[in-house]
Amino acid sequence: MPRPRVAVMGDFNPGNMERFGGDEAHHFLNARYTRAVADAGGLPWLLPVPDDAGLANAYLDQVDGVVLTGCGRHLDPAAYGERPRFDLNIMAPAKQAAEFALIRAALARGMPVLAICGGMQSLNVVLGGTLVQRIADEVEQPLAHMQTSKATHTVHDVAVTPGSRLAAVTGRTALATNSSHTQAVDRLGEGLAVCARAADGVVEAIEGRAAQWLLAVQWHPEYLYRDDPAQSALFQRFVAACRA
Repeated sequence: MPRPRVAVMGDFNPGNMERFGGDEAHHFLNARYTRAVADAGGLPWLLPVPDDAGLANAYLDQVDGVVLTGCGRHLDPAAYGERPRFDLNIMAPAKQAAEFALIRAALARGMPVLAICGGMQSLNVVLGGTLVQRIADEVEQPLAHMQTSKATHTVHDVAVTPGSRLAAVTGRTALATNSSHTQAVDRLGEGLAVCARAADGVVEAIEGRAAQWLLAVQWHPEYLYRDDPAQSALFQRFVAACRA
C-alpha cells in the first residue's frame, strides 16, 4: 500500500539575501518530525515557507495531510487583535503568513491536520482564538512549562477529556508530556474543543468538533513516541486518516 504523503512545514530565517555566505535566507526543520511521520507509515514532504502564501493550495494538491510544527518564536499578537504585553520574539512575517494560509487551505479541504506546539497556537488564532502571551505572568501558580531537562523526558501530566478524539486516539485519561512553551491557548477558536489541560489549567490539546481529523497538542510527541505507545498513536492515527 502506498504511503500517504504528509506535508511538514519547516521554519524560516529570512537572513540577508544581498550577499554570499553568512546569514543567507534558509529553511530548516527538526528531523524528529519527519522521522515520526515516516515511522508511522507516512511519506514526509518538507514544505518550504513560500514567498507567495497563495501557493498553499498548490502544495496541498500534492499531499494527503499536514503536520504543523513548533517554532521557537511567537505569533504577532496583532493576528489576534492584541498588542504585545511583553518582550516577544516575533516570528518572520513570511512564516506566519504562509502557515496561516496553509491552515486555512487545509481546513477548507477537510484535510487531516496534526498540529504541534506553535502549530497548535497558529491553528487556534486562524480560527479566531487568542493566546496567553506569557504563562509565567498570566496564569495563577503556573507549572514550569519551559523544561530545562532533555526533551525526551516528561515533566508533567495532562488530563485528557473523556470522550474526546484525543482520548480515543491515545486510549488514556492522562498523559505524561514534555513541555517547551511560554504561551498557550486562551480564548478558543471557532469549531474547536479543549481535550487536555495541565494541572494549572493551561490548555494542552485542542481538537476540531467536526468530522475532519483535526488534533493539536502543546507538547512535543516527536520526542516521546518511541517510548510511549500513546504518543506514537498520535502519529499512527493521523497517518491512517491521511491514508483513508
